Amino acid sequence: MKHTFLYGLILIFAACYGSNHESIYWVNSYRVDCVGVGPMKCMLIKKGADLNEGEWLNFYSRIEGFEYEPGFIYKLKVKEEQLKNVPADASSIKYSLIEILEKEADPKVALTGDWELVKMNGEPFDLPEFRGTVAILPKIHIDYLDMQISGVDGCNNFSGKIKSIDDSSVEWGPLAATGKMCPDMTLANAFSRTFNEVKQYRLEGDKLSFLDETATELLEFTRAAEANVLLNDIWVAEFIDGTDVKDKTNAPRLEINSSQMIAMGTDGCNNFTGKITKLTNSELTFGPLAGTRKVCPDMEIPEKFNQILPLVRAYKLANLKLTLLDEQNKTLIILKKTD
Repeated sequence: MKHTFLYGLILIFAACYGSNHESIYWVNSYRVDCVGVGPMKCMLIKKGADLNEGEWLNFYSRIEGFEYEPGFIYKLKVKEEQLKNVPADASSIKYSLIEILEKEADPKVALTGDWELVKMNGEPFDLPEFRGTVAILPKIHIDYLDMQISGVDGCNNFSGKIKSIDDSSVEWGPLAATGKMCPDMTLANAFSRTFNEVKQYRLEGDKLSFLDETATELLEFTRAAEANVLLNDIWVAEFIDGTDVKDKTNAPRLEINSSQMIAMGTDGCNNFTGKITKLTNSELTFGPLAGTRKVCPDMEIPEKFNQILPLVRAYKLANLKLTLLDEQNKTLIILKKTD
């Protein structure tokens, strides 16, 4: 009888120990797409005392009492409780937060943002120019928390997933791109080819370098400034609707004040001023412009400038030049920054 009692007591303790257990969980700073009962976002977790051991695994359940905030790496103490008679599509383990042991900001979040290319294969590069139109500067946009990358190679837009990333290595998933043919594809082709060779990265303040598997630098980017700040200057017209501006002394000038959303300048004869009605990192539209009414000996360029400016819907900046575009992305006016 005594032995039977002790055996039963052991079984009770074993059952209790087996159904309740405490574990250390690491939770990554971003979530990933996954499929449980349906499409969902999964946290990435590691179990164990050492963050550097093991691989990140999808976590399909929730941890009761834990409020997840993207951008931080957590170390948690979690209670695991074995449940009985659960539905087939539910977890047989209940997870409950005991304590947040650590919560540290992930430095990789600083990768998020817009980046402009400054060097390729260790050398500065020139943007191709065709009939007065300057090629697009290669740029990328990184969304670290959503593990997305997108950009433009100098001609075509591209986008895709960041397949994996740690403190120094990175791997892209499949990248989809548009299929335009630009007048000069040299830069775009070289950028695309080089971008696909990337295996590592190095982030130093506002400089982001991508490296190959031997740690040779392939691409160097700088963090892009807000475009509306870069627009704050005086710009002199060089090209208007297919016509080169030959008289540089009397060329139209455009001054932009993004903080006050005002545009002013001269069309080459009369002064004007007016409101900027829309300004983003790519879009620009002008409201009605009021100006003087002089008649100059040659009104061809002033009249063309005044006819074209209301058609502006977008812009791009490259090589100290401001290109104004219509809604079909056709070049209307090219202006150069003046000292």
